[in-house]
Amino acid sequence: MKGITLRHPWAFAIAYLGKQVENRDWDDRLADLMGIHDLVGETVAIHGGTAPHRPKRKNVLPTNPWREFTTDLGYIRDNILGGELPDAAAQYLARTCPGPLQPEAFILPGIVAVAVVQGVTRASRDRWAAQGQLHILLDQVVTLPKPVQLSGHQGIWTVPEVIADEVTEQARQVLDTRPQQYAELGGAAWLS
Repeated sequence: MKGITLRHPWAFAIAYLGKQVENRDWDDRLADLMGIHDLVGETVAIHGGTAPHRPKRKNVLPTNPWREFTTDLGYIRDNILGGELPDAAAQYLARTCPGPLQPEAFILPGIVAVAVVQGVTRASRDRWAAQGQLHILLDQVVTLPKPVQLSGHQGIWTVPEVIADEVTEQARQVLDTRPQQYAELGGAAWLS
């Protein structure tokens, strides 16, 4: 199994918000070098990378990773979701965040989901697609009940076999517990 590491909050967006396009600013040469086209039809692990940290003191400027994370989170809220959380995200956040909702709730490190790479293009019209970037089209997203912790890598990387087995088992358990009438639905339909 191959893995792809995403900055936060994009791993959360794939796992809980129905995002089915991963954007990369790779040129065609780099995409070929990464072997992205070879992944079409394959299941990949969606990995949330290193967690950004909120500055500890109020008078300190936010770090670039924290600032990028909160900017991206605001963009998702305002421009993609229109201020509304899908039911799956709302249920997850209600279970995991007993107090007031904080940006940290949208940080999911480790392998958080699996998805099938449906295709690779630069012309997706999906609301999640960034213009001018390479669009990795994802289908059949399955969110894992418990993220599998490990360090990821840049680009496309190979998930260690023991971790891939754990991820596959969790995904099978999720699929086995879905109601039968939803068995044929892909991940986006299940999440909505």
